[in-house]
Amino acid sequence: MLTENDIVEKVAEFLESRDYKIEQCLTTNQQGIDLIAESQSAKLFIEAKGETSASKTSKRYGLPFNRNQVKSHIGVALLATMKVISSEPVGKNTKVGIALPDNEEQRRVIDTIYPALKKLDIKLFWVTKSQVTIE
Repeated sequence: MLTENDIVEKVAEFLESRDYKIEQCLTTNQQGIDLIAESQSAKLFIEAKGETSASKTSKRYGLPFNRNQVKSHIGVALLATMKVISSEPVGKNTKVGIALPDNEEQRRVIDTIYPALKKLDIKLFWVTKSQVTIE
């Protein structure tokens, strides 16, 4: 099971391998956009969510989030990306994304809003233990 911290780390590594400079990489106990990376043409603001709790003291640690929790987490991620889209911190060079574990429950929720995500140009980073893919 990937925690939010795992997701952030894997996406940061993925972006670095594609010549992005990582400007911010937060853990679950820090506030703000989880990952900010810059390339020659854009600054990317990414909100990440895991598939289990990152807190070893949580009752949910090691257990997958249920559908309602997944919906809630995706809603929080969307709110964070909408704030970035609305404020355009670097003008037209502002890009946003959501990084999620690549599992059935996450994909089921995202499938219901995928057309809107495409219209808003919100990148999806799907993360497994072995790879990161972008939509």
